[in-house]
Amino acid sequence: MARPALSATRTVGVLNFLAEHASEEFTLSDLATRLDINLASTHALLAVLTAAGYVSRNQRLKTYSVGPVLVALGNAAVQRHPAIEAALGEARRLSRELGLAVAVTALAGEDIAFLERVGEHLPREIGTPVGHRVPMIPPVGAVFAAWHDPEAWLERADNRPAMEAVLADVRSRGWAVALGVAGSAGYTALAAISPRHTYDPAMIAAPVFGPSGDAIVSLTLLGMEPGLTARQVIDLGEGVRDAGLVATRRSGGRPPAR
Repeated sequence: MARPALSATRTVGVLNFLAEHASEEFTLSDLATRLDINLASTHALLAVLTAAGYVSRNQRLKTYSVGPVLVALGNAAVQRHPAIEAALGEARRLSRELGLAVAVTALAGEDIAFLERVGEHLPREIGTPVGHRVPMIPPVGAVFAAWHDPEAWLERADNRPAMEAVLADVRSRGWAVALGVAGSAGYTALAAISPRHTYDPAMIAAPVFGPSGDAIVSLTLLGMEPGLTARQVIDLGEGVRDAGLVATRRSGGRPPAR
């Protein structure tokens, strides 16, 4: 594995941070402190990014924010990956029909990045702004690991047999469900669903596949009420699974063979 260039890593860190806080502006010292980069290096990075239009500088306040030229990169990414636009269309439909928030997420190295979110903010919704990244450490990321080489993901698991069972069930039914609150000790991926139990889902997610059968992005339902019956969970799961398959078909992808 190639050793990452420090300047490139820092540049990506600046852009990711500003994207995650798109409605805010930060001073040079703010960014240096938040990103743990010395002032001179931060100033040099921001000068280059501002000149390229990737970062905007408020001349009066001497603050920095995400720049307009990033829109061109985003549009290029959407053209290159039609699954994103197809997933957004299905996310809007699901949100209207179910009254839930829906996120579109994608793999970003060893993280999961939140590309878009539609729907009203709900009391039980996971607080994940657009641009936010979550480390893909089990149980997080089963919806992607199920249709990629899962070995690296499984190596991070505290209980590998349990996570293997989760992946098998996710592949079988076509969607993943996690209980509790993401990021807390009680956040767990669910394998088998028992008709005798009720559930408090934090998220229900299904993949959108690319031409090679890999999970390119996922549609993730957020903000469900607690105490759902097994039938209610299954109905939501099958609904988001079917939406993912519609987006797959519309974007020229194909589901992998069962």
